[in-house]
Amino acid sequence: MPTRLGPYTVLVAPEGSTASAPPLTPSVTLHPRSVGPGGSTRIRRVPSGLTVPAHWAHDDLVIRAVAALHGDVALYAHAETGHDRTCRLDLAPHTPECAQRVVILRGTSVFVEGRPYALTQVAADGTDLSRLPRGERIAHLQYAAAPGSPCATAHAAPGTELDPLLVRAADRAAHLALPAIAASLPHQTPEAEADADAEADALGIGTALDSLRELQHHAHHLYGRLEPERALSWFLEELGELAQAMRRAEPSVRLEEELGQVAAWCLCMANIARVDLGDSLSRAMHEEHGRQLRKYGALRPYVSQEEAS
Repeated sequence: MPTRLGPYTVLVAPEGSTASAPPLTPSVTLHPRSVGPGGSTRIRRVPSGLTVPAHWAHDDLVIRAVAALHGDVALYAHAETGHDRTCRLDLAPHTPECAQRVVILRGTSVFVEGRPYALTQVAADGTDLSRLPRGERIAHLQYAAAPGSPCATAHAAPGTELDPLLVRAADRAAHLALPAIAASLPHQTPEAEADADAEADALGIGTALDSLRELQHHAHHLYGRLEPERALSWFLEELGELAQAMRRAEPSVRLEEELGQVAAWCLCMANIARVDLGDSLSRAMHEEHGRQLRKYGALRPYVSQEEAS
């Protein structure tokens, strides 16, 4: 039966499934394997994919394994979510009473209990990472995401560990994603921080961006994630078809079709690049908002020659 693990949908193996006889399904699954005389268990890849045993369905180790396979980052943090679909992460050293939990980072989206939130702040034991040099930010994030971190070890089921292939995949995902995430947290003074808070949503587009984030999440499940080169080629092909339809003044129904394809590919490209398209669009619109105010003292959107006449 399918179950949700973080942002993923996987299959729970029925009782009696074995590594040599996994369920007959195309789904990506996880399956345990007994290793050595001690009977310790590992998660490993099998030809049919990965199989999730019923008693492991909500184990942190399984979530981390699936995250590694999707190229996402799994790290341990205390997550504070807001009603505006934003999330603040606090990274701290592991303690016996540790309240940190595994969260998934996909670009600047944070998945907490399966729901996406916009990452707005990361703190290291109470200190805002945006006030630290970039190298220190990356080091704090890497520590929280390390497969062998104290939190990861403590929260795994007894006698379990990630397969070495998945450890390498998790390390690679963190190596690619965390520097970009660290760079997205600008170095700020308290005064600059206050100014940023005051202008955080000057255009009032927060609710609309939440819908866009949901669409991006659904697009990931529908389209998956191609390699960048092939995706870019197809995206440019769709963009070319839209340009051709507009230059030929084709009927609106054709423009709707081509615009829909281009919009879908924008969602796909955001997933491939592991960026939050809502956050990217918000930044672009607020930059244009500021540019017009600085240049004209008021909003002055573009007007076509047809509308001006």
